[in-house]
Amino acid sequence: MANGDSDQSPTGADASPAPLHVTSVLVASIRAMSNALDNLGFPEEDDRVVDQDGRLGFVTCSHEADCDDMFALIAELSSSGETWEIQFQTDLAPEKLLSLTLSRHRAIVAHEQEVPAELPDAGAKGPQLPIYDLDDGVGQVQFQRAIRGAKPSEIFAEIVAGPDGRARARIVQRAPRRVLAEAAAADEPALRAALREAIPKLMFTVGRRGPA
Repeated sequence: MANGDSDQSPTGADASPAPLHVTSVLVASIRAMSNALDNLGFPEEDDRVVDQDGRLGFVTCSHEADCDDMFALIAELSSSGETWEIQFQTDLAPEKLLSLTLSRHRAIVAHEQEVPAELPDAGAKGPQLPIYDLDDGVGQVQFQRAIRGAKPSEIFAEIVAGPDGRARARIVQRAPRRVLAEAAAADEPALRAALREAIPKLMFTVGRRGPA
């Protein structure tokens, strides 16, 4: 029956390749992004707002339901005559990524690069830190103990893709710079939500592995 055939997943040569994981960050000046977020009524504590190299970013990825909010922000920034750019990172393989930058008034730029094996943070002292699983209740409790006493104004969370396909975050103390804890979750939205639940008002940044 035709309907039954259409429900079956294609196999062999006709099978569609699995979609790649993509993270996108819309970046603008703090003033421009703050005004756009306010004008569109975004909540003050939206965990998709990130700090990107002294500017504000709005992040979305393949695990989000859609990109509608990012398109609304692009339209708002453009209608106000603001300068913005979108930073894309596509995970081609565990050891390879494609970094692409789309900027207003500039040519599009892309780089493919090998991802070196992850090394312990240079500012960290002692043994390598454990990675707490925030999808697990025990891991959540252990993570909260590890960051007990940390003040949101003195730390930030750097979101990166883990080698196992899960999202990972480093909780980094600003000064002196050192990694306080590492955590992981199934995807970026789940990770950001769990981190904000553990550390209200925590600021995020998206690890930029490609050329700046």
